[in-house]
Amino acid sequence: MRDIIKMIIVLTIIATVMGTALSLVESITREPIEYSRLRFVKGPAVLSVFTDYDNDPIKDFKKDVMLGEDITKSIFPAKKGDKYFAIAFEVTGEGYGGSLGIMIGIDLKSGDLTGLRVITHTETPGLGARVTEPTFYEQFSGLTITDIALSDKGGKVNAISGASISSQGVVEAVKEGLALFDSNKEKIMSSLGAI
Repeated sequence: MRDIIKMIIVLTIIATVMGTALSLVESITREPIEYSRLRFVKGPAVLSVFTDYDNDPIKDFKKDVMLGEDITKSIFPAKKGDKYFAIAFEVTGEGYGGSLGIMIGIDLKSGDLTGLRVITHTETPGLGARVTEPTFYEQFSGLTITDIALSDKGGKVNAISGASISSQGVVEAVKEGLALFDSNKEKIMSSLGAI
């Protein structure tokens, strides 16, 4: 009986020490990991959805802007001169292989899409993964929310042959992002100090 109690105490101490160590390592590495993800994954996507800007949208980003009860986004603003003209933020959609992370750029005046890049996905190479190719994502630039639908459904976006689920996932995510922007434009402008 004593051996069992002794073993339980030793295992409890080991588990507590290891849990504390793991928690400490996570808290120390959280910020460097977030910075690396921002700089090397999101950063290039943000810079590619804008054209002709004067500021550094990565440096000027606003973290955790509330866009609804449960929705927070990091907003990446683009300036020309001293005026904001566009923003970018990440939206998610569902493709055939799982979740799609998509960076979208939106013109603040018109609400049109300035561009998009798929930044994370688990799609099938050679099929659904083709949503990352310029021939697919470039067709979104300049489109309005009413234009964004697959061409077989009356929209202006041609689906990738053999990857209609992935194509539809991108379309739905982009439409949701534009709708989110439209319904929260004042909150976004306020977070930028542009009102």
